Amino acid sequence: MLLPAIVALIVTEAADTLRMRDAPATVHFDGAASVAEYGAPSVVLPTAQGHVEVWLMRRGDTAYVAARIADSTVSSADDFVVSIDPLGDGTPGPGHDDTQWDLHRMLDSSVASQGRHGRWMPPSDDPDWRLGKARSIEGWEVLGTSDAAGWSVELLLPVAWFIDETARQATIAFRSYDNDPSAWYSWPAPREGERASRIEMLPARWGLVVVPRT
Repeated sequence: MLLPAIVALIVTEAADTLRMRDAPATVHFDGAASVAEYGAPSVVLPTAQGHVEVWLMRRGDTAYVAARIADSTVSSADDFVVSIDPLGDGTPGPGHDDTQWDLHRMLDSSVASQGRHGRWMPPSDDPDWRLGKARSIEGWEVLGTSDAAGWSVELLLPVAWFIDETARQATIAFRSYDNDPSAWYSWPAPREGERASRIEMLPARWGLVVVPRT
């Protein structure tokens, strides 16, 4: 019964544009995300095992990026990627102001990378860097949960990543990988003949984030 509401939400927004909504009182930062807690998703990606449901919300000065991924086949390779361009300058490849969170179902294996000269670079250029037991670094926090039906993540950031006193408009992209059946899914959607994983390398095609002024 949820799908009509989801479709209606998507249709009312312009293509590849997300409106950050106020988080309901039911939202708690515990790594578990659901429709019951967050309401209708901001983005829904159909997958072979169901859906990836994504929410972009705020509470005061805090932004919530949350996802619930339907996936009954557990793998350490399962991930959900969030890419943000705070300046919205749409460079041809990841630039110095761009940040990417590659959040794994096994959260310890997650990586946060910075853009540089069209590539994603891990902290200190260390290819073996992983989040490990840390869950809060440099102003952002992340938690995750996993169960037999799927998994979820919640990423907390300052709203300032998306809006300030200037006229800048940040952009964002999401990408999910399911190890079984080895498939990628993304928002914005890939073009014909293009693998969904390409979107994280193309800031010029990321979706615009609209943050209502409070």
